[in-house]
Amino acid sequence: MDCIAHRGFPGVNPENTVTAVANAATRADAVEVDVRICGSGELVVCHDETVDRTTDGSGPVSAHTAEELAALSVEGSDQGVPTFEDVVEAVPGDVTLYAELKERGTGEAVERVAADAAPEVVVSSFDPGALTEVTELPTALVQWEGEGLVSRARELGCSAVAPNLDACDASLVERAHGAGLDVTAWTVTDPGETEELQEAGADGAITDFPDCCPS
Repeated sequence: MDCIAHRGFPGVNPENTVTAVANAATRADAVEVDVRICGSGELVVCHDETVDRTTDGSGPVSAHTAEELAALSVEGSDQGVPTFEDVVEAVPGDVTLYAELKERGTGEAVERVAADAAPEVVVSSFDPGALTEVTELPTALVQWEGEGLVSRARELGCSAVAPNLDACDASLVERAHGAGLDVTAWTVTDPGETEELQEAGADGAITDFPDCCPS
């Protein structure tokens, strides 16, 4: 089972930063980041709609330029909010990059960046509409609950599903595998949860901590 570093292991790194991604890539099979569009039009990596929670700045991501975002301090570090291109460059070719689309209008731009990227890029999203923008890359539908997840993912042409940890059991994994879909569950914060996912037959654990990676 693969270890997927959620936001670059935010349990030990400033989340969604270049340093977090680079460090996580040395310990995980894949790294997951969140993608938005900033005020100057570039793709940037930030989970929330605003920068208030994670940085010393305030206001919507969409109200800041890429340069302004880079000048902020994420979680008291010397790292700013990076562009998606900067993050892609920090991931080696033997590590997969999961790009979670946090808003529509980002899919085509992610594909353009990914076309010249060293790592394989998988695009995920809670929003089916965002995934329909992606035509060239493998996709994964993210969902809190397991009900209807497999059928929705098949309709969208996805290659994987990403249920919440509480919704991921052996029955869901069996249905997904029967439909030709991989299963990566989130968010693991305890090694015991990793073991439960392994027993259920999941393909990946999306985790905040490197110590939760499958052994």
